[in-house]
Amino acid sequence: MILVTGAAGFIGSNLCRVLLNNGLKVLGIDSFYDNYPKWIKKFHIRHLLGNPDFIFLENNILEPGIGKLIEGLKIDCIVHLADIPGVTTCSEVNFDEYIKYNITSTQRLLEAIKNKGIKRLIYASSSTVYGNNGKLPMYEVTNTKPISLYGVTKLAGETLSNYYGHNYGMDINILRFFTTYGPNQRPDMAFHRFIKNMLLNKEISVYGDGSQKRDFVYVTDVCKIILNIIEKEIKNEVVNVGGGLTLSVEESIKIIEKLLGKSANIKYIEPISEEQLVTNASIKKLSKLTTIDKKTSIYDGIREEINYIKRLYSLPK
Repeated sequence: MILVTGAAGFIGSNLCRVLLNNGLKVLGIDSFYDNYPKWIKKFHIRHLLGNPDFIFLENNILEPGIGKLIEGLKIDCIVHLADIPGVTTCSEVNFDEYIKYNITSTQRLLEAIKNKGIKRLIYASSSTVYGNNGKLPMYEVTNTKPISLYGVTKLAGETLSNYYGHNYGMDINILRFFTTYGPNQRPDMAFHRFIKNMLLNKEISVYGDGSQKRDFVYVTDVCKIILNIIEKEIKNEVVNVGGGLTLSVEESIKIIEKLLGKSANIKYIEPISEEQLVTNASIKKLSKLTTIDKKTSIYDGIREEINYIKRLYSLPK
């Protein structure tokens, strides 16, 4: 059985689907943290709940009883996705909340499973740990210099995972996700906001001048990579999970415009100092360790996200 924390979230809900479709049993845990509406998260897992191989627990891994919840279950691997995401929403004002949900919760989960026979954990980190170090592409051995408080919390989670792995004999894989997109994407993320507002003929807001570049990777491809790491029993690696495709925000808006057949009404707003100018993943290590048959093209991936947003908000097809 695979334990997935953050199971009702963006990557988590897609991962549970992929794992179940590949014959694995899944225990999903989610607290329905209110960073966006609960009904959306429930929409994400609605088709999973009837699957006999899927157990879902609405629970907060910060609670002291997390260890008892999983006692007696044969957990082969934990994929720890739960956190409060978002570079733009994490600040000095609410940093205590991010410490609690991104750092303390990771430590409590690791503490709960140490010496319990659970030997494998995949920790979901982020490209934000690299910051703007000037070296492109970003290799796993590149110095980590986060320029956002969110990136600081993810790097702390990596360090905690390595600490418990070293001291309690657990195999830890750290996956540094680059900009993931596709169905079930969070409402605060750029593609979701752009597509929704353009469908509703509303203005879209772009930080800075839109020249900032991101390494985009489709969510199902990400989930297949995680499945591959589980199946191959890869151990103690730090791996970039990127798509090998870097586009500017402006370029990605043009793709959305083409697929929707309409022009965006763009409002440019002040850039965010904590935002990276460019992310560009070296995927040499990823390609060496894992195999997925075919990566999803940006056009096909955005088309799937458009269809998802139409379903989510009951918009005309």
